Amino acid sequence: MFVDLEKLKEIVREAGEIISQANLTPEQIRSKTSQKDLVTKYDVEVQDFLESRFQELWPDRHFMGEEQVEYRYEQRGFLVDPIDGTSNFIFGIPHFCISVAVLEQGEIVQGVVYNPVVDEMYWSEAGQGSYLNGDRLKNPDFALGEAVFGVGGSPYDPNSIEPTVRLIAKIMEEGDIRRLGSAALDLCYVASGRQGGYFEFAINPWDIAAGLLIAREAGVTVTTLDGEEPPLTRTTSILAAGPKIYAKIKNFIGF
Repeated sequence: MFVDLEKLKEIVREAGEIISQANLTPEQIRSKTSQKDLVTKYDVEVQDFLESRFQELWPDRHFMGEEQVEYRYEQRGFLVDPIDGTSNFIFGIPHFCISVAVLEQGEIVQGVVYNPVVDEMYWSEAGQGSYLNGDRLKNPDFALGEAVFGVGGSPYDPNSIEPTVRLIAKIMEEGDIRRLGSAALDLCYVASGRQGGYFEFAINPWDIAAGLLIAREAGVTVTTLDGEEPPLTRTTSILAAGPKIYAKIKNFIGF
């Protein structure tokens, strides 16, 4: 059911070396769906490295990464974002990560999220808790006024701008917000208590799959902004928070 977690972490750490040694130039950056949706040579290089290593060790598992030309979702395999936070990477903001989720029968059973800049690796196995560099994580269940709240801006989806701003305004009546630019790390930060919660109106499954498991295993409630289970086969909204803040945001939204 599970892959060898220690081997998985080792491979992800090796992939992090590709990013750490990167010498990014403008010629190595291109746009995908819009000028706000960017990809670099290193996104592709990291993804190719991970796919090659995973296929060597686990050839019976499907691989799906963000930078593939065509997406094919499978019940059993890997769901990968080679660099979550590409814009941060491009502009030299040291907040981005590699995100790898392992799926079995359509469920996330293992997750690894690694920020190579600060050498922080989050990981989890279903039913076994969540960890940051060996320390077990537990969301502290803050009240809204006791924590900062992570927000995703969804710049590729103009329809999400107005509801995002409205919800930010409600949150800021009691708390404070941060827009850090990596959904996977936002979820891990909620797991660790660095953030009290996180929401985004339009996010892709490879951005959130590993972090979703890590957050839940640390006691975080994770749903869509309608209170449903986030799908792993299409773009979705997401809300993650400890019980107190989750109840508050649920009241704001009215689901």
